[in-house]
Amino acid sequence: MVPRVLQPGRSGGSTRLEGVGRRLPHPPKGTLGGCARLRPGPRGPLRALCGAVAVAPGAALLLAAALLSGCASSEHAPEDLRLVNWNTYHLFDHRAHLTPATEWLAQGDFQVAALQELVQTTEEELLRLASAWSHPHAVLHKESGYAVGLTSTAPIEVVERRVEGFHHGFLHARTHGLDLFVVHFWPGKIHEAELVAERAASLARAGRPVLVLGDFNGEIASDEPWLREQETLGEVVEGQRVFDFRITDAFLSRGLVDLIHEHDPEARYTFGSPALIPRWSPDMEHVATKRRRIDFAMASPSVAALVRGARVETDDASVGRWSDHYPLLLDLAQP
Repeated sequence: MVPRVLQPGRSGGSTRLEGVGRRLPHPPKGTLGGCARLRPGPRGPLRALCGAVAVAPGAALLLAAALLSGCASSEHAPEDLRLVNWNTYHLFDHRAHLTPATEWLAQGDFQVAALQELVQTTEEELLRLASAWSHPHAVLHKESGYAVGLTSTAPIEVVERRVEGFHHGFLHARTHGLDLFVVHFWPGKIHEAELVAERAASLARAGRPVLVLGDFNGEIASDEPWLREQETLGEVVEGQRVFDFRITDAFLSRGLVDLIHEHDPEARYTFGSPALIPRWSPDMEHVATKRRRIDFAMASPSVAALVRGARVETDDASVGRWSDHYPLLLDLAQP
């Protein structure tokens, strides 16, 4: 049975809160001289650096052209939003890989980060961590267990922190003009997905731009050919291998769009990395049998129309060593 939708206030141990997320008193500067800082991003190219320099008169024209070319080659337009979703695997294996993961996030030039498995973390600590990737605003949906969180370069309005009736819970918040749901569903608990999907669809019908991000812990029907190739996934019932797509179907049936499949239909997995070795898998051959998409970015049609790109970062030399899930990267026009 789908849990009762809570009204503003406190009821039955679950809270819907209105408010603004915590922020640093002096947010770190993210730009220099009108252009982004010079730094490598997760996809490689350097951000451009614009500023005043002293040069010989004969070189001025060439330098100006180079600077303008560098500014124009930025990966996304200044008015675009870059978002990342990442299940952090117990906050990067209980902080063992926190430093490189934080540096990667800092290099990504993200305006919004949706994170899962923020274990043993307080909102105050998340705020400190987020400052390292130039996000002065951060919120958690709880400060115990497997928390989800959101960090942003813009103020965050918390609409609901939901725990009651859920295994982990979810966060509903607004930032950068978007209604964002950060989720971490429990496998097989379809009512969790049904409630969030209906909430998201209702907001979309009312004209709100909606994006649901997180670890769905369920596969999707469009990936069935890949799932069958793996031969070890799903469940064998009466001699037939079957898959339970009800978690993702809850969103697709209500008109939300799977952004990764829409923009990168060849993407096959968001889970199954070297970080599983040796605790959960003996070697990469075994890891490969677990690989599938279980992390998603589901968007209302209005948000889907704004998306310029969506992909999964599957670099096993970096992100694949810090978490068992791979990050989803989204670029979209400002709503």
